[in-house]
Amino acid sequence: MNWKKLLIERLGNKCSVCSQEDIERLDVGFVNKQEYLEEQYFENKEEMYVWFVLHFKEESEYLTSICNECKSKTTENTEIPLSKLEEFYFTPKQMDAQEIMRWMDKKAEELLAFLRENKQFVPIEKRLEKNYGDLRDKFTEIDRNIALIEHEKKWLPKRYADVIEQDLNENLEIKKLVEKHNRPKIPDTGH
Repeated sequence: MNWKKLLIERLGNKCSVCSQEDIERLDVGFVNKQEYLEEQYFENKEEMYVWFVLHFKEESEYLTSICNECKSKTTENTEIPLSKLEEFYFTPKQMDAQEIMRWMDKKAEELLAFLRENKQFVPIEKRLEKNYGDLRDKFTEIDRNIALIEHEKKWLPKRYADVIEQDLNENLEIKKLVEKHNRPKIPDTGH
């Protein structure tokens, strides 16, 4: 299947600039001049076209059909790489839940300012937010669950704590996280 041709047909089969209708001379145009970013985001162009066809409803507002002549006259500002978006999504160090929340609030404001100045990042940021936005919550959840495992081990009767320890020994990745996890010691209440 020719996904690029299918995408051009769905985009109207006509150049958005000069109204050229010859399908062989048409290409995919990027409204915010983000083609260079899309090429960094996707493994290859075929994968990119497949994604656009399968998610046409969301993606089509940032795409158009354009003839090769008109496309050759457009220029993109390729100075800022796609990796710039990572600064807004990934914490640079381990933080507790409150620090993560403050960091996320600050980064959300910075991201809005960045997107206002660099509209070519808008389509990819919306895609990331829609499809991967809850990943940050999942990372926070991992941190919380590790703390719960550590807490349960300290308070459960020995035979139950031993079961948790056995489970941890069978899941070495989680065990390493639990052992690394630094939490203030629970005060000794005499129980």
